[in-house]
Amino acid sequence: MRSESPTARRRSQSRLIGVAVSGSISSALLTSLVPLFLLSLNASPFLIGLVATSEYLQRMGRVVGLQLMHRTGKAGIFFWGRLCSFPAGLALALLAFYGANGVWAAWIGLALFSARGLAYQAGNTAWWPLVQDNTASSGLGAFLTRMRLQQRLLELALPILIGWYLGSQPMADDFGPLFALAVFSTCGGAFLVRQVAERPLSPPGEGLIRRLRQALATPQMRAYALFVMARTAVLAATFPLWVVALTDWGLPVSYFVWMTPVQALGYVAGLHGWGRMVDRHGSRGPLTITLLLQAGMAPAWLFLPTGLPWIALWAGVVYLLWGALDGGHQMGQSRAMIDAVSKEYQAEGFSLAMYASALGGIVGGIAGGACFQWSAALAGPRGPLFYLCAVQFAFVAAWLLSTRLAGYREQTPVRRFWRLSS
Repeated sequence: MRSESPTARRRSQSRLIGVAVSGSISSALLTSLVPLFLLSLNASPFLIGLVATSEYLQRMGRVVGLQLMHRTGKAGIFFWGRLCSFPAGLALALLAFYGANGVWAAWIGLALFSARGLAYQAGNTAWWPLVQDNTASSGLGAFLTRMRLQQRLLELALPILIGWYLGSQPMADDFGPLFALAVFSTCGGAFLVRQVAERPLSPPGEGLIRRLRQALATPQMRAYALFVMARTAVLAATFPLWVVALTDWGLPVSYFVWMTPVQALGYVAGLHGWGRMVDRHGSRGPLTITLLLQAGMAPAWLFLPTGLPWIALWAGVVYLLWGALDGGHQMGQSRAMIDAVSKEYQAEGFSLAMYASALGGIVGGIAGGACFQWSAALAGPRGPLFYLCAVQFAFVAAWLLSTRLAGYREQTPVRRFWRLSS
């Protein structure tokens, strides 16, 4: 690391936050809109499920990042990953600009989205190592609070403009300008990361497979991998399909886009509290609270109303609560991941965490999309709602696995935490 002074660390943290914000802009303008873009091309629920699968499969691009990081450095691989995602992102924008139509165009769009994401994720191999290099363990919650607060404040405003622009029934070519802006935002983050300080990587004296096996050999890494695999499988099998259920039951597309700032509002509202909880008490409390409450929200699907304004009110309440819980879960999961990764195998450990998440997401996305589609045939129009309710209960299984994470027994139990807070 070029300098470990507090000033240098704060400067690098500010640049990392800038990189994260550029990624949030790209996500709001492209990643989160791809399901709506494909729906405008008459994509099936199964294909929408494959979008979630693709997002997790893209993380396998980190295999390339691991191979190249020792040559390029951490900031270097991040930079080149962003630049290499440019051609596929631009092609996706052109596909939308020229008014693509039909299921074949939806498959091409999915392929371009996946190719862009593979290069993007190859660069993301360096993200958590750079965060670990520039934050102290005791200050991780404070840094994540600053970063995610700025990300979510952006998400409060940008989706409102996007929803106004797209309207209730957008055509495929309406997405072209948004995708193009996302591509240029990605390039901005690529150049900003070049100014982030980093510690030198340990020389790779062993082959990649052996290094990955060594990183996975520790009990804390295996426990985290199983936990994140289960949690991501449940998430991928449910959350991406909310758009299908809500729009089928009468929520206009513009209203659905506006659910992003509602979710971000809930996220921001609890951010400081979750950050303090993680720094003072570890990951146990946030993970226990959020996973059990997310499972507890499952029966809400059985009471989904039809038509405006009731479905919009229902969605607003659910997204607000989900955002508050998601903020806490991400805080807890990030702390658990950093606690599980050995600094000796830094890049390999964080990549294994992403691979485990990707595997869970692939299985959950494929199985979820197929089961969601079949549920309507098996149980009628309310079948998809029964499916979402049943699968969302499985967050309880992820909570049980979280009890095996590093430091769980030493961290403050939730009941004691509430007594300390009162």
